[in-house]
Amino acid sequence: MILRELPQRRKMTIFGGVLLALLLGALDQTIVGPAMPEIVRELGGLELLAWIFTIYSLTSTIAVPLVGKLSDLYGRKWFYVGGISLFMVGSVMCGLAGYGLMNAWLEPLGVTPMIQLIIARGIQGLGGGAMMANGMAVVGDLFEPRERGKYQGFTGAIFGLASAVGPVIGGLLTDAASWRWIFLVNIPLGLLAIGVLLYAMPKPETGQQHSIDWWGATALVVGLVPLLLALNWGGSDYAWNSAMIIGLLAVAAVVLIGFVLIERRAGEPIIDMGLFRDRAFSMSMLVLFLSGVGMFGSIMFLPLFMQIVQGASAASSGSLMTPMMIAMVTGSILCGQIISRTGRYKWLGATGLAVATAGMFALSQIAVDTTRLALVGYMVLIGIGVGVTMPLFAIALQSQFQTRIGEVTAAVQFFRSIGGTVGVALLGGVMNAAFARNLQELLVRDAGKLGGAAPMLEKLAEQPAKLLNAGGLEKLTAQLPPEATTVLATFMADLKLALTDAIAESFLIGAGMMTLAFVAMLFVREVPLPARVKAPGSIEEMGGELIAGEGIQPAEHEPVLIEVDGDERD
Repeated sequence: MILRELPQRRKMTIFGGVLLALLLGALDQTIVGPAMPEIVRELGGLELLAWIFTIYSLTSTIAVPLVGKLSDLYGRKWFYVGGISLFMVGSVMCGLAGYGLMNAWLEPLGVTPMIQLIIARGIQGLGGGAMMANGMAVVGDLFEPRERGKYQGFTGAIFGLASAVGPVIGGLLTDAASWRWIFLVNIPLGLLAIGVLLYAMPKPETGQQHSIDWWGATALVVGLVPLLLALNWGGSDYAWNSAMIIGLLAVAAVVLIGFVLIERRAGEPIIDMGLFRDRAFSMSMLVLFLSGVGMFGSIMFLPLFMQIVQGASAASSGSLMTPMMIAMVTGSILCGQIISRTGRYKWLGATGLAVATAGMFALSQIAVDTTRLALVGYMVLIGIGVGVTMPLFAIALQSQFQTRIGEVTAAVQFFRSIGGTVGVALLGGVMNAAFARNLQELLVRDAGKLGGAAPMLEKLAEQPAKLLNAGGLEKLTAQLPPEATTVLATFMADLKLALTDAIAESFLIGAGMMTLAFVAMLFVREVPLPARVKAPGSIEEMGGELIAGEGIQPAEHEPVLIEVDGDERD
């Protein structure tokens, strides 16, 4: 059954299920943050805190290309439903971590409550990756190329909406009930999405035999795990030049080179290396990677600036991000509508990247006294620019690779995710190094005002990132004598200035990466989107072949394409 031939009402029902599943996965990436202090208070394991995010990113990134290819071969339905089901299993395990029978079974085996939660988050990530790989691919299956624009715009808007409301919902559930409900709330949403998809999606066609690229899949997993670990640990848990990070990167490089060689020889590769010979595909992947590095690697520092420099609370800093998310949603929806009407996308992508670059450059000029109104204006620019680029590449590549929609959609998600991971690691390291350098210089300049506390404060400045952790500044205050108000005021002024300049430096590098993405966008080969694509094996395709074979040219008033009504058969 070709999904594009289904009746419109049934297609919209399936699309509703897709949006529910995407909302489920997107919310889980933003809803957890406000609950972290409460989770650590109850489960302990503060030193493992970062793994709650790292493991989800690791497993979901690995799942995306694998599931994308497999769903091309065997159909989307069961991989999609299976991904949602796995995500729900992980959600239940997260909610029960360190509690009840789950804890009674695992803790005697040495699996602490925090490790239980980390394992459960890894399972969630596998399900989330499967959901993300299939969501936009199903939209590509459902609608014609021109139609996809407006619907893919809504999928991009889902991510913006989740970014805006996720932290609010997470905080409310944690305060009103328990942190466990931020995971258990996934169950009703997941059941609803599964019910809709089981009812509305037709069964995949069977009978065609495929060979699974097991060696390629293994090499991809073995190569990505050390790469993602190195990018997450580098500059934080280990120095970039440490034996651990260098070793992980070396292993990743060797295995991923092996993966490329395997894929070049595989009959049905996970990622077909031949795709990169197509300029539209290869340059799109470069744009996604570079924009991911620039955008995600620097945006993460905005809440830090608002809280430490401007004195905003965690909750209010989250609300100050809302205008950017609203702009992102608006840009995504508008982009989809424009592509649907014009069939053109290259100028949209270039414009969006230019606007986002302008916003990033504006943020690289921030100072301690930058007003919140100006900050919101800069963030809106970034939100609009990023929102425009969110649905664009999936729409364009799905149109050009009709029989490989899952593979190219997964590639879009994969390269954007890898770019974001590299960006967070790279610009996080830049920010921390610049912060330490700036603070030490300022403390040396103001040593006369700091008096006897200067040596201690200069020692702290060697690793100033620790001061920004929860309770870091409070611990510093407790170490100073009560009468040292002038010393503390001087130190805090220096710290805010050093942090502001460091964050501005990261935004400047981010703007540079976005500029490179803009230049790469100019080299993307645009293939205008057709209003309608003939489905393989359909009456219209056979009619076209017959006409071509017989050398018959239809009269101007005789349409070649024949509308085929879909049916309800599974």
